[in-house]
Formats: sequence, C-alpha cells, structure tokens
Amino acid sequence: MSEQSVRRLKIGFHIFIILFAIGVIVSSVLVYEEMERAMMYIVLGVIIGISSLFQVFRNVTKQPLIKL
Repeated sequence: MSEQSVRRLKIGFHIFIILFAIGVIVSSVLVYEEMERAMMYIVLGVIIGISSLFQVFRNVTKQPLIKL
C-alpha cells in the first residue's frame, strides 16, 4: 500500500471512531436520568472523540508528533 492510501485509511478509521464517540455521548445524554453511569460514558466519549480528532488533524497536516 502506498503512503497516501495508508493515510486515507487512518483518517477514515478515526472519523468512524469520532462518529462512534458522538453516538455514545448523545445516547448517554438522552438517557441520563435512567442510567447510573451516564456521566462516565459522556466523559469517555469526549476523551475518545478528542483523541481521534487530534489523530485526524495530525494525519491531515502530516506533521509527526515527535521529531527524532
């Protein structure tokens, strides 16, 4: 696989993860009163979403996190 196709695959994967995190957040907000652990799921969704958003941004700009 070429480097361009690998970058596209990584971006697509992280976009899927971001959509999943948004789904977890929305579903937890909708049933907030009925679940005991809704706040934990909201925080988990935010953490996963932010980390995947950072990875998408890093892959789009193609800047390495640490230069060796």
